[in-house]
Amino acid sequence: MADFDFSTLNSSDLESLVCDLINAQEKSNNSGIIFKTFKDGKDKGIDIRFSSSTNPNEIIGQVKHYYRSGFERLLQTLKNGEKEKVKKINPEKYLFATSVDLSVFNSEEIQ
Repeated sequence: MADFDFSTLNSSDLESLVCDLINAQEKSNNSGIIFKTFKDGKDKGIDIRFSSSTNPNEIIGQVKHYYRSGFERLLQTLKNGEKEKVKKINPEKYLFATSVDLSVFNSEEIQ
């Protein structure tokens, strides 16, 4: 797989890219699911969302662009803020994307 340099993207650009990639996958699977993103600002832990007729937060996604900050800073942010937001929202499914290079161990820690 090619290495991509995400350093030129800002957080909003990364959110849009991730949303576009997920929507392309959903379209190829003929799922009928379409995710949307939101403007910059306080987001209650929701960067990407799919709403169904029965659940406005059926699938939510959070995108963290910690390309320069690294894994430890990312992990602290997740533990000290994002974790509680996800619990409060209580989605059917939660998606997480980051520009930080992760090892298998890092992925397990986040999970």
